[in-house]
Amino acid sequence: MTIRKAVETDNFHLPAGLHLLRLPSSYKVDMLMRVIHFLLPALLLLILGCSGDQSTHSSGSAHVHQALKGGKLLELGQHGSGHNLELVLNENGLLELYILDAHAENYVRIKQPTIELFLADYNASAPNPLVLHAIEDSATGETVGNTALFRSLQDVNDRLPIAGIIKSVEIGSKTYTNQAIEFSGNP
Repeated sequence: MTIRKAVETDNFHLPAGLHLLRLPSSYKVDMLMRVIHFLLPALLLLILGCSGDQSTHSSGSAHVHQALKGGKLLELGQHGSGHNLELVLNENGLLELYILDAHAENYVRIKQPTIELFLADYNASAPNPLVLHAIEDSATGETVGNTALFRSLQDVNDRLPIAGIIKSVEIGSKTYTNQAIEFSGNP
């Protein structure tokens, strides 16, 4: 039985205190339909929250993850509970990778001394490795084994666009393995 039919035939009862006064059934139907049309979108927004999109999603207002250094963000794990990587091509053509928190707002230092990328090379029989090394920064107190920045040692301009996988990144208690990566340069 549909809601409309239940209300029209008086087989629809509201909890105590919310009863509709002795109004004609047509008023009851109209009021019930208005309540449903108002509550359903609000309920859907509450239930759905963040979408799976890595850069934008809606929960009543625009929600955008901005790359802190103007590079490309790569989301690791579930949205909002994982981490982000930011890929940036610096002024010397070196690839930089920053470790960021779940909403790409703060840097997250990790212990790894290197991060290995295995790039697809369509002219070679095996993936082409690219190693990014931990970078020390005395201004921030970052050291190898306690940094959020990793950098290639050689210019990667001639290798763009880059496509491949990040072998493994351990961030806190989480380990992300074989993460797909694509990067064609700064946006």
